[in-house]
Amino acid sequence: MNSLSNTKAMASTFVYPPPTDGKPFRLNMGLRSLEPAQWLEGGNDLNSQIEERIELALNVPDVVYQELPGYHSAVQELLSLIVENLKEFHSDSYRVSETSITHLATNKSVSITGSDALLQVASIIGEDLVVLARDEDEWKIVAGAVIFPSRWKLSEKIGKGMDAVHAPVPGYESALAPYMTATFDKISFKRQVWRKNWSLHSTEDLHQPTSIHLPVNPSDFWWRTERQTLTRSRDGKYLFFTIRNRAEPLAWIKSDPQSAALFAETLASFAPETIEYKGLVKDHQLIINYLRDQK
Repeated sequence: MNSLSNTKAMASTFVYPPPTDGKPFRLNMGLRSLEPAQWLEGGNDLNSQIEERIELALNVPDVVYQELPGYHSAVQELLSLIVENLKEFHSDSYRVSETSITHLATNKSVSITGSDALLQVASIIGEDLVVLARDEDEWKIVAGAVIFPSRWKLSEKIGKGMDAVHAPVPGYESALAPYMTATFDKISFKRQVWRKNWSLHSTEDLHQPTSIHLPVNPSDFWWRTERQTLTRSRDGKYLFFTIRNRAEPLAWIKSDPQSAALFAETLASFAPETIEYKGLVKDHQLIINYLRDQK
């Protein structure tokens, strides 16, 4: 099998493959248009994720759910959009009634009429759900059910604007802060958008309000992706932000040595502050060597 065929095979294994263009890492928005049929994602990992999501929603609701007063109508609109989407595009996977949503493969059901309906709905689908409100010239988090956070706590982000939320991200102030609000303002109800984010973790645990670092070999690292979407409310006052998380073995990339070597070049371009932010101080060079087949 030639290198191109190998790359295609790798791409069919990873849902969202690592970058293999060899270009330096660059922080960017990278928004793309999204069709409504692709707003909510299924996948081979969804059944096990739903089992875990329901358990976390039940056992640690204060960790995964926050909602400021005064935004009930925005939350209800988001929930109605999800219900409509499930009925139209996912009727083979879900049964939806006026009071509940049932995931057919796992036979798990949640109520959609309680005060914590946002959390319940987030637990029965693959996406974390966040509501942003336009306030004082910026977009702020006003409600969220974030069951699979990647090294951050919703309780520390609720009520904050995008600049404050992303302040810890190296390079954000110069690369994204000047454009964030204006870019979000351009999103319309009829034009959903999506982007992807990625990181490397030493464990496949998706629920990480605090970092989990295990002493593992580079071959045991996990390729974690976030597929993020943004949808504008009908009245334009709110944005609905979804996050679909996955953890896949980094070792899959080794099926194509060329792709592995090119991804190593991207990792090698990390600035020291990026290496620290991504929790790779001890493992960064070891992972690069592994991808390059070096000891």
